[in-house]
Amino acid sequence: MTKQVWKKTVTLILGALLVGGMINTLTTTQAHADVMIPYSTYQSDLNGIESALTKASSDVKGDTSVELPEDPKDAYDSSETDSFANYFYALADSMDNVIDYSDPDTVQDRLLKENLECLNDSYAIFRSRLTDGERIQLDAAAANINNAIGNEDEDTVSDMEQSFGYSLGNAVSDYGDNYDGVATPVINTNPTPSSTPVTTAQPQATPAPKKSYIFKLSATTSKKYVKVTGSAKLYKSANYARIHTYKGNKYTKLNSNHNFHKKIYAPKAKTVKVTVGHYSNGHFTSVTSTKTVHVN
Repeated sequence: MTKQVWKKTVTLILGALLVGGMINTLTTTQAHADVMIPYSTYQSDLNGIESALTKASSDVKGDTSVELPEDPKDAYDSSETDSFANYFYALADSMDNVIDYSDPDTVQDRLLKENLECLNDSYAIFRSRLTDGERIQLDAAAANINNAIGNEDEDTVSDMEQSFGYSLGNAVSDYGDNYDGVATPVINTNPTPSSTPVTTAQPQATPAPKKSYIFKLSATTSKKYVKVTGSAKLYKSANYARIHTYKGNKYTKLNSNHNFHKKIYAPKAKTVKVTVGHYSNGHFTSVTSTKTVHVN
């Protein structure tokens, strides 16, 4: 593969509560070459993430442990469901639903502190590999959340932690885009008597085309309606999201940032299934796989 130098614009929007109301657009220039991430790095990252998750509140641990990226070939490819980036998106979603207003404030603040510790430990694993701009943004986010716990409304802090998780997922996705996957370990099956098994990297295979996917999805009830919101990362053309409940399919148009939202009358809905695709002349062609979310 010919080495290329390409410019990536990384936009991290953490909101007014995270970075004092300023929205910064960070432009960095990075070299992309046919380089693979060592398998040992993947193992270290996965072990670190598993350890960080033990610091989270019990509900977050239960919701997110199944999302850990256990397939190294997909771990740094954000277009794959089984990736570190999508793990952080799932972690962020679970943190948005952690507050139970029947609990005392002291209990709510403890849960928020536990989840912030999980986020900070996760961030520390990747921090040295992120751009200067990303580190500045995420450092500020962590500090602001820490200051907000006990001083701001718990629901507001929960939203801040969710934004931190999304931004960390985006930063890890950008890091992974600089590599062509994880080197596969190969064990020498015929060692000499004095040698020990060695690990080598296999030659790089031709990268598979990136897949479009839904990375953010929520469904909440409002009286007898379900409000569905989400975002997609697209590598193929798409213009609509198809939303399925027990009442059938509804369609809503994507905006320029590939976000979507729709309010649907479905008073008994327990789950919602969403697929993003291209809709034209009464025909819908899927571009992403279908993602299911429970109605909260």
